[in-house]
Amino acid sequence: MFPFKVSKWMGLACLRSLVLSSPSIRQKKLIHKLQEEKAFREEMKIFREKIEDFRGEIWDFRGKIRAFRSQILGFWEEERPFWEEEKTFWEEEKAFWEMEKSFREEEKTFWKKYRTFWKEDKAFWREDNALWERDRSLLQEDKALWEEEKALWMEERVLLSEEKALWDDKKSLWEEEKALWVEGGGFQILGDQRPQNGSYNASEELQSTAFPRGRA
Repeated sequence: MFPFKVSKWMGLACLRSLVLSSPSIRQKKLIHKLQEEKAFREEMKIFREKIEDFRGEIWDFRGKIRAFRSQILGFWEEERPFWEEEKTFWEEEKAFWEMEKSFREEEKTFWKKYRTFWKEDKAFWREDNALWERDRSLLQEDKALWEEEKALWMEERVLLSEEKALWDDKKSLWEEEKALWVEGGGFQILGDQRPQNGSYNASEELQSTAFPRGRA
């Protein structure tokens, strides 16, 4: 198609040259155009050769691709168990990291409880020590009161012994007065001690004599 277009263009150019220009200008333009066409045809020839060379390279590379695919398929068949194991390993690793995440959450909650526990434990033992000191003080006070009570009890026991002795003395005096009253010796003694001026009352004299002895 290209030569036909060139010849057609050349005919039209010649016709236009005959009509519009002189023969010398037309010939110069025609020669220049033919030179350009010849150079372009050479470039086209060189580019076609490059295209053929590139097509050859493409076919060679396609052969290399097929060979490489065959190698990959063979490698895949040989290494498929390994890739299956790797797939299983990545699934187990994912599960492990999920477990690790859950463990970290539990660990965070545990240490929070741990700090709260020791804080409460410290407050508890501080309060317990205060109560122990108070109980110890109360025990010391109770011990002092018990010592005082023991001393009072010993004093009371001595007083009771003295009171008992006094009661025994009083009882013996009453026994003596009773014996004197029964025997009548008391009237004789009182008659001898009767005052000279005034009447004498034996019962009054006996009572006045008995009561001072009882108080003694």
